[in-house]
Amino acid sequence: MATKFNGHDLFSNKKGEPGNGNNDTDAAITPQFLVVCEDLFDSELDGFDNATPCEWFDVGSSRFITTNDAGGVSRDSKIVGSDPVIQMKYGSWGPLIQEYLYSGKNIPTIGIRRLSCINGTKVIIQAIDYETCLVKTYRQQEDLIEFTFSAITAQDVVTVYDEKGTKQGNLGTKFDYSTMLINAIS
Repeated sequence: MATKFNGHDLFSNKKGEPGNGNNDTDAAITPQFLVVCEDLFDSELDGFDNATPCEWFDVGSSRFITTNDAGGVSRDSKIVGSDPVIQMKYGSWGPLIQEYLYSGKNIPTIGIRRLSCINGTKVIIQAIDYETCLVKTYRQQEDLIEFTFSAITAQDVVTVYDEKGTKQGNLGTKFDYSTMLINAIS
């Protein structure tokens, strides 16, 4: 069971000293965000296949609005996804991301996970998944890389917990930019 990242035990306060998973410091040691992609990453994190920590991400969409002569809003306005931006430490995936950029080959799925520690257990509290992805930009500054991509579908699911930390269920949406259809997820 791999629990190390960059030589640090992910569940401890100090290098090489395991945490017990029952305190707030364990939540601080666990990365807050992961980027997930079967084609790019091997995981060093227990329970998270094909994932690696990411520093930050920026995602979103917008609707172009047009008005009619009567001052109303047009109902046929189009939704446009902004290119997701992911920043992470450089690793063996850097050249792989560049290869996808240069070749124009699609990546089937890229995901982002937001983690938290609830009752001493690391859990996913948000899962964002993009399907049919095309890398659009790649930059490296020192040991950080940043890349953007476009996607055909975007799905955002939050896992809801009550005040005692009991999982209540999921709530989310999946949007297809090619068909403009949205599906609720519960």
